[in-house]
Amino acid sequence: MRMKIDFKSVLIGVLSTLLFISLLSAKKNETDFGNITVKSLTVREDGAIKILSIGGDNAVYIEGNGPAGGTMTLANGLNIPSVTIGANLEGQGGIVVYNQRGKVSSHLGTGPEGEGFVRTFNSREAPTTYLGASQQGGGQLTTYNEVGKETVFLGTGSEGIGFLRTANEYGKMSAYIGTGKSNSGMVLLCDRDGMTKWVEKVDNN
Repeated sequence: MRMKIDFKSVLIGVLSTLLFISLLSAKKNETDFGNITVKSLTVREDGAIKILSIGGDNAVYIEGNGPAGGTMTLANGLNIPSVTIGANLEGQGGIVVYNQRGKVSSHLGTGPEGEGFVRTFNSREAPTTYLGASQQGGGQLTTYNEVGKETVFLGTGSEGIGFLRTANEYGKMSAYIGTGKSNSGMVLLCDRDGMTKWVEKVDNN
């Protein structure tokens, strides 16, 4: 008995099979797992974790093995970094905050000698304040003007003494209130060039 082949049915069957395979392949490439609960998550081979915004930009980016170590970056609605948490190239940890244009506005971190500090910056990324450890190991608060010149220093000196020093717009010392070498109080006033013009010290005698 001779079989009669229905080419129309065969064609429909082949097309249906190809459509099913293509849908299955697309599902493998991008699968929506919904909510997932795990006890731990390990990412290897210099991988990263990304959380994307509706527009497909990186809203959160976590990198486990960057040039300095692990980092996490949070971006704003314009896909501009707003906060970075991680380590610098020297291995110290820090938090860097950016303004709406991606300029650094503040930095909380660790200095080269292991000291902690907080720095703030203006809209042009010029330093405005420093709060933290001094080079001598004591604490200090320093402020700067718009051109980066130190205007106020409040902190501890190299001999372990406390003092307040102010400066004019050129960075020249204008006044000193604090402790003298004899561990007694003193006040010092300077001219515009930073030259001492008046000094008053406590007489220990």
